[in-house]
Amino acid sequence: MLNRMFKRVATTGAVLALWANAQTCNETMLYDGSSMNGKMDEASRSFPEAPEWQTNWGNQDGMIPPYIRLSGQKSVKSDWKGSLDFNGLPLNVSGGNLKVKVRATQNAKLGFWLVTDAGNSKTVYRTISANATNSLEIPLSELQGSGTVSVKKIGVGIFNIPAYQYTTLFIDDVSFTCVTKDGSAANGVVNDIAGEASDEYTFTEVDPASPERLVLTGGEPVAEASKKLSQSSRDELKKRTSANFVLTETEHKQILKFQDMVSRTPKASREGWYKSMFLVNSNRLRDSVIANPKNLYLDAGAMAAGYDNRVIPILVADLDYAYKVCTDTSCSGTELKDYSLLLAGLPVTHVHGSKIKFVYDPNFVATTRSELPTMEICAETTCKQIAPKGSADIEFESAGTKTISIKLSSKKTNIQQKLFVEVK
Repeated sequence: MLNRMFKRVATTGAVLALWANAQTCNETMLYDGSSMNGKMDEASRSFPEAPEWQTNWGNQDGMIPPYIRLSGQKSVKSDWKGSLDFNGLPLNVSGGNLKVKVRATQNAKLGFWLVTDAGNSKTVYRTISANATNSLEIPLSELQGSGTVSVKKIGVGIFNIPAYQYTTLFIDDVSFTCVTKDGSAANGVVNDIAGEASDEYTFTEVDPASPERLVLTGGEPVAEASKKLSQSSRDELKKRTSANFVLTETEHKQILKFQDMVSRTPKASREGWYKSMFLVNSNRLRDSVIANPKNLYLDAGAMAAGYDNRVIPILVADLDYAYKVCTDTSCSGTELKDYSLLLAGLPVTHVHGSKIKFVYDPNFVATTRSELPTMEICAETTCKQIAPKGSADIEFESAGTKTISIKLSSKKTNIQQKLFVEVK
């Protein structure tokens, strides 16, 4: 399994500044909803309910699902606390800020602290209003003082919760802005120009048309999406079509919207592939037709994280489905229309560095076909063809949100999508 690396400085200007000061201070994302990124320490948890790590209550003023949800109620007025143990921890942190996006269903007093080898740091409090998304930045100097500290967990609490008041706290986009490679912000040396996509990617032997996949980054595979159709509905539809999936017209239009949309945030861009494939797979007439899209999505995100978000597997779907169209105004009757779906996606919201390697790995293709579509990727002023089991290095001239155009062509159809990613 790939080891998660510390995040590197992403822009050339930042690298030069760090080089001049002889220190390696990098922003590291611990949670952005891209995968199951940790657990809560049960021994210290006083939250009434265990956290949900990838919940979806919709887009909440810039908090785009999935995100962490902590909820519950108690019979007495109390404080709820817990220590979040993210997969990316421990980290050596030296100065900078703890950044976290939060939202609560009630006016709330929140507290944050660090769990280190020496125990818990000071608790820093922030007050937020109900149903408002807040992007907090808490200086490490307020939590721990000066110097470098090895952070093992991040403590979070919500205080003075009234009895019998059901309260929910949402958490997203958790990061440290100054992580050091060697534990010393003063003595570290930048060993590589951050963002050089020099990591070699190893492809696996897989039949893309097979539903069987190993979780390349370790762990157990997740279950397929629950079936939306009853067995009787599935049996009836099988008599009308040879398609493996039957969607509603509304669901079909949602997928087309993702294909065609040209203006979205990197997070919404990343979620589009998974949400589209959820609509497809949950409307399956037969089980185990394609590789589980959720496994592919989570595994690709974890794979990218293992390469410090400098090597990015591209998610692809190539399959056929049918969708129902009403034949009259009351929709008492329907007909089925066939559609050939080609869909590309990225498993991350951001990348680190000016040079990124994009990978076309058959392992991350959800398809019923053995012959894969051709691919072309364009960014900045560069377009490159990528063959299956191939890759392309793309250079970005500056940091910020960038547009990536991906063209897919199969025997049945062609598409061109615009996806978005933040270069850090």
